[in-house]
Amino acid sequence: MLSVDFNKTRSPSLTFGSILGLSTATKGGHKPEYRYNAETTTNNTARAIARSLKNNICQGRFSRFSSDNAIEELYSLRRDKIFGLFMEIVEKCIEQGIFLHPDAKQKLEEQEDPSQLIDKILKEYNFENPVLLPKHIEQYTTKNPGKPKQEKKVESITPKKPRKPEKKETTKKEPEDEPEPVETQNGGIEVVLDVTGRSECEGELKNFYNYFNDRYEKIKKEITKRNGMRNARPVEAVKRGKEDVSVVGIVNEVRGTQNGHKLILLEDMTGEIPTLALKNRDVYSKSEEVLLDEVIGVRGALSDGSDLLMLDDIVWPDLPLSGGKPQSKGDGYIAFISDVHFGSTTFLEDAWNRFVNWLNGEYGGPEHQELVKNIKYLCIAGDLVEGIGIYPGQKEELKTVSITEQYREAARQLKRLPSHINIIISPGNHDAVRQAEPQPAFDEEIQEVFVGEMDNITFVGNPSTIKIAGVEILVYHGRSLDDLIAELPKRSYEKPAEVMSEYVKRRHLAPIYGKKTPLAPENKDYHYVDKPDIIHCGHVHKFGVDQYKGVNLFNTGTWQRQTKFQKKKGIKPDPGRVVLYSLENHEPKIVKFCN
Repeated sequence: MLSVDFNKTRSPSLTFGSILGLSTATKGGHKPEYRYNAETTTNNTARAIARSLKNNICQGRFSRFSSDNAIEELYSLRRDKIFGLFMEIVEKCIEQGIFLHPDAKQKLEEQEDPSQLIDKILKEYNFENPVLLPKHIEQYTTKNPGKPKQEKKVESITPKKPRKPEKKETTKKEPEDEPEPVETQNGGIEVVLDVTGRSECEGELKNFYNYFNDRYEKIKKEITKRNGMRNARPVEAVKRGKEDVSVVGIVNEVRGTQNGHKLILLEDMTGEIPTLALKNRDVYSKSEEVLLDEVIGVRGALSDGSDLLMLDDIVWPDLPLSGGKPQSKGDGYIAFISDVHFGSTTFLEDAWNRFVNWLNGEYGGPEHQELVKNIKYLCIAGDLVEGIGIYPGQKEELKTVSITEQYREAARQLKRLPSHINIIISPGNHDAVRQAEPQPAFDEEIQEVFVGEMDNITFVGNPSTIKIAGVEILVYHGRSLDDLIAELPKRSYEKPAEVMSEYVKRRHLAPIYGKKTPLAPENKDYHYVDKPDIIHCGHVHKFGVDQYKGVNLFNTGTWQRQTKFQKKKGIKPDPGRVVLYSLENHEPKIVKFCN
């Protein structure tokens, strides 16, 4: 891999929108987009309620809520959209600490007097688990119901055969059943996957259900291709005994025990099961890498006389070993950069000018002048501008407090680049789009600032998947790197590309729901990682190039020197670096314009 340092080269509704920090804004008759409002929420609140919803949807319970007040708050947010009788029924259930399962609601809709029936059930039935299921309705609607049966201590709260959410929610096909249209943009850039113009997030229960189910089904499909996992069973099918079993589930809880073992609670659409990694077994080291909310496979045997699964192995949906390169043969180069931060007083103007002059053949020797003629694409992975109100004390380091003026400056600077270079721009957390991921591309008002200056820009969302000359590129700003580094002791900011290998291993860009990475529950999981040739990130302002399982991993640093906020956090940026990727031999080069 070639590295050139130019610094040393001298040359001449129950909407959870408010909980997630999303508020609707409509401009000029366009479809409303959700924007982040930091004053209305914290990520911890969003995480707590989202996790409770996930539990509620997958297991039919509100076990994650710490008090009845949280449940009351949950429903009061939606009160203006739930009318009449079923609002009464829901409130009655809440008062008794009972959750009304969606399938049970359907059963009640078929009854002549559902209000009277619900009163009878709540009065007479002895609930072991706080969930009102369809079978409870059926017991009270038979001709001779007799004495209600007592609940078993362990029961499945969903039908025996797992059903996809679209079967329950609607007869219309969900987005995952429909192929994504491939859009061809400037210079033959194919936009394969992008939320822009396709957002269906309303922050409702069905969105959370569809989101987690889509995540589970996609990753389960990959896990069950692995040795030892092809016969994975649903949780409810795991019987007591000593035989080896394998299960695929979403991680609901991870914690250490008093004896130093690791307890992992897994759930699928049929139930949940506790699993244990003993500290004196090889599997324990793997258990320390398990993340909340991710989808994993496990193998082991049930402990005698209990439902506890003693783990022998933990399986991630990792890509198989591959040293191959893309089969496509193109020509020219793609340049990768990120975190430019136009509009900041800490923007490295000298380094940027060297880069611009280099692209125009005005900087570097003859060999570089020949090289830059073949650079056909420039991919920018977010934080094009500095933004406003992103971190404490930022205002002191702004050239302008006008976000529009920051984008005008960005347009002026990008116009200086050779017109034959096709530019791809994806947003980041500093940009003027909703903070919750997946983020749509810049809205029309911002795009017009650039379109008036040039016609060689393709705007995409974050994350997005594009294809250039047959090379599949997953562009993601990389906000979830903060969460991965915080949770995985072996990972650090100093080697961001190595952290990015976790995206491939876990087949997901944001395996932990919430924390520092706000996520919007779309009906489709846009953070799923398929089989890209390149993953391009930024965000952490550290530079790194690596390869894992045949996937090139680029984190392209920044064009901003250390801010006061970064200094307090101990973050030392790697500025002014560019990755060049050859479409012919599929090898990366590194070009430096600043130490």
